[in-house]
Amino acid sequence: MALGALNKVTAYGVSEADAAAVRDLAAQQEAGARFAAFSAAAAWEVGTAIREAFLKNSSEAQGIIVTIELFTGHRLFSAAVGAPPAVGPDNWAWAAAKLNVVRRFGVSSLRKGRELAAQGRTPEAKGLHFPEYACHGGGFPIYLANNDTGPIGAIVVSGLPQLDDHQLIVDALASVPHLLA
Repeated sequence: MALGALNKVTAYGVSEADAAAVRDLAAQQEAGARFAAFSAAAAWEVGTAIREAFLKNSSEAQGIIVTIELFTGHRLFSAAVGAPPAVGPDNWAWAAAKLNVVRRFGVSSLRKGRELAAQGRTPEAKGLHFPEYACHGGGFPIYLANNDTGPIGAIVVSGLPQLDDHQLIVDALASVPHLLA
């Protein structure tokens, strides 16, 4: 599986071509991260991998929240890592908004944000206002292999710059290849 790393680019003020490149890479990452099956045990393994990767590469001043939810409303994994003020209630609001983007569009919240930027548009111009929606990296769809009807849920990270939130999920998925089809 080739999930690929994002180059460090700023989320705002990038050219439409750069936004398109990030959008395309996010689409490739999503295509390479289809689960053979998904269960509470799989959510635990992915969530724990995200948490461990964050702890390995973070400073004490940083914090994230991780949530893995099915679109039935069932939350399978939830964790806050770090201490206030690095992590707090705002992170959960951002997570809910990123989850809404994945639920509505069936793609990562980073991909949707970069898709709009590549078109020279803002999320707000498309009616995607915070706190209901956040077209920022950190929401990743949970797709099952051989099922293109739509994702069954989302993996969400909030607390780092958006490209880092997204990449933390991608890196964790790459670390659990036995779960992917």
